[in-house]
Amino acid sequence: MKFKKFSLAILFFIINFILLYTFISNDKYSFKIGEVAQESITASRDVENKVQTEALIKRAVEQAEPVYRINPTIQAEIKADIDGFFYDVKRLKVQEDLELEQKLEQLRKDHFIISEKSMNTALGMKSEKLDSLKNYIFEIINQIMSSGVKKEDIELEKENISGFFEEIDKLSQDEKLLGIELINANIKANKFLDMEKTQQNIEEAQDSVEKVIIKKGENIITKGEVISAEKMDMLKKAGISGDSLKDDIFKLAGITLILIVMETLLGMYIYLFKKSVFVKERQLLMLLMIMMSIFIISLIVNAVSPYIMPMAGASMLISILLGSNIALVSNMVLSIMAYVVIGDVNLFMVFLVSGSFAAFTRFNMGQRRSVIISGLKIGLINVMTLAAFGMLSSMDIKRLIVSCIVVFLSGILSSILVVGSLPIWEHYFDVLTSMKLLELSNPNNEILKRMLIETPGTYHHSMIVGNLAERACERIGANSLLARVASYYHDTGKLTRPYFFKENQFTNDNPHDKIVPSLSAQIIKEHITRGVEIAKKHKLPNEIVNVIKEHHGTTLVAYFYYKLKNEGQNPDEMQFRYAGPKPQTREAAVVMLADSSEAAIRSIKEPTRENISHMIDKVVNGKIEDGQLENSDLTLKEIQIVKDSFLEVIMGMFHERIEYPEEKDIK
Repeated sequence: MKFKKFSLAILFFIINFILLYTFISNDKYSFKIGEVAQESITASRDVENKVQTEALIKRAVEQAEPVYRINPTIQAEIKADIDGFFYDVKRLKVQEDLELEQKLEQLRKDHFIISEKSMNTALGMKSEKLDSLKNYIFEIINQIMSSGVKKEDIELEKENISGFFEEIDKLSQDEKLLGIELINANIKANKFLDMEKTQQNIEEAQDSVEKVIIKKGENIITKGEVISAEKMDMLKKAGISGDSLKDDIFKLAGITLILIVMETLLGMYIYLFKKSVFVKERQLLMLLMIMMSIFIISLIVNAVSPYIMPMAGASMLISILLGSNIALVSNMVLSIMAYVVIGDVNLFMVFLVSGSFAAFTRFNMGQRRSVIISGLKIGLINVMTLAAFGMLSSMDIKRLIVSCIVVFLSGILSSILVVGSLPIWEHYFDVLTSMKLLELSNPNNEILKRMLIETPGTYHHSMIVGNLAERACERIGANSLLARVASYYHDTGKLTRPYFFKENQFTNDNPHDKIVPSLSAQIIKEHITRGVEIAKKHKLPNEIVNVIKEHHGTTLVAYFYYKLKNEGQNPDEMQFRYAGPKPQTREAAVVMLADSSEAAIRSIKEPTRENISHMIDKVVNGKIEDGQLENSDLTLKEIQIVKDSFLEVIMGMFHERIEYPEEKDIK
């Protein structure tokens, strides 16, 4: 089994590797810088003109303004230091016990930067004059520091300070010199570069630059043009020129890594979340074939336009056949593979969004036109997605409109592929879909037509069982359509000997009266075997075949068993039990209960609600006690819902009717 799965993985890898390498390989040209191009070369995909883009980015960065911040505490510190000098001068001036030289000595300790001449000037000034000088100093500091001083501008500001003091007439030259020295000694930078905001400005400037792109189909080189280093770089990026061996090696390695990652992702998801699919190589093969088929078709129509690629078709098919979750992951894998080939981000988003939408679209499989309607919806999703991303990428408006029309057609093409190919997948991979079940429920089906003609009683019984089973399965959340259709076919084995079954006996002549009970029991049990044979001969789905096998489980053919017991014999109970197996699914269990309940209710002489309810309880409890439901996963709560559903449907059949008077009564 592991080898088979590994073989499927290798097959998927090889085929997709060949496809990807084939479709992304370009014709190689040999060019040299400085030579004249002999022909025009167009881009096979969008290619960035990196030289022009980098030039635009460099210009934008140069024009980005640096951001500075001012530290207000530094101005306050400068004022505090200068204020401290004036405080010390005033304090020393009033100390008459100190000589001038002692006062100067103390000033030198804390204000050594100030010259001795300026210190003498300060000690000789009156207090009012000192306050006036301090005010002038603070005013000048405010003028200088309020707009901010950068470190590199400090010397320039020091030169300007002398100019400020020259305009003050109320101060002597020595007092002005003192003010200049105090400011120059304490002035510091308070304006600093804000690295974070400046870098943010640079990044915003870089981001605002749009890449210079040569669009797919546009000329990279025009015939007669001299090939520059810039053009040569673009040709290499497009895979048109350069070291062919080196390019191929990198391309091969890239494709290999992408496919390994994608296969691993898909395989792990199915193994972890859809183990029922993982263990069936047939279903895995179908999944891989759907993906590869749609991908190949998409690559072929890509020659017309990449926007018409029906990638959503794969998601629709996988959703119908295997489930929405697998469709979602498969679509992501296919979208990435398509992007590798096309190289168009807008299309990648279209494939991703529309495929995801298709995965979760509810299909009314009773009408194939619902798939076409879903295709129209997917087309609209394609248009909206492409329009959104096209406008974001500044796509040319005319090209955008044409592309939207084409991408709408892609949704329709996807639905046509689904409708046309779905029967093929159903038939060759034995997948049971709602559409297949509805086809089998058609009364014109060969088996059902035979039952209606040859076993009318069984046919009527099967229709009623179908109604009972369908309603019950709806209520418990099981597959109601499967239960209904399986009920139609559960007694097909009675076609071989119809008159051995009571519902098909229209006279008092009962063939069982002419044979021994053990043979009668054998004939009754054989309708299971014959039913399976007929079902397989007509290629009915395995799910329906299993219901035919299991709808009696291993129950006892009680009538003939107890007939022998009453005659004083001791028959082997196992010879009177069906071969089974017991119901393995909820649907099979519900069909078993519906089959037995319908047959039992027909025997009630007075079909009142109480009698019918009692009979249903008796039948169902009997199956539980006999262990027939132990493998079906039905819970006790669900069993009660099933009984209530049966009662609801049966009471609808046995509703009270009015008694019509005869003509003589009217007279």
